[in-house]
Amino acid sequence: MNDSPEQLKIFVKTIEEWASSKYLAKVESPKDIETVINADFEEMQSWSQQTCHINAFRLYAYSEYLAGIKAKEKNVLDWADGAIWFIISSTLDNYGDGFTKWEKKYYSAIKENPLATKILKAKNHAHARVQSVDGKQEILIKMADTLNNMARRK
Repeated sequence: MNDSPEQLKIFVKTIEEWASSKYLAKVESPKDIETVINADFEEMQSWSQQTCHINAFRLYAYSEYLAGIKAKEKNVLDWADGAIWFIISSTLDNYGDGFTKWEKKYYSAIKENPLATKILKAKNHAHARVQSVDGKQEILIKMADTLNNMARRK
């Protein structure tokens, strides 16, 4: 636990090796997804039934891609949280009495430990990345459903 970036790389690599050993397909971002997402009304009306279905599939695939990205970042977030607690748990009682809020003890203990500080930074970055994709999957699925409905009406 002395070299947190190296431990994190090993953790992520282990997960990727497990996924590979289970023959889980690696989902890539679909080509031209930005064109589909940013299409305006006139452009969408010009799409044929088949194009609507293809673009709906692209949106579903992109939703799956974002789910994978989010899962990886949540794994990093959980790893960082566990690592911080592992590092500071033995010293937590040194930062206040029984009536001190745990948050104050938590951040005080992290502040005094350089390794915990580095891991907290990684945790905060992972949290920000999770937040940046949170909710986008549902919106993409609704967009794909709309395209499928549009294709049925053509």
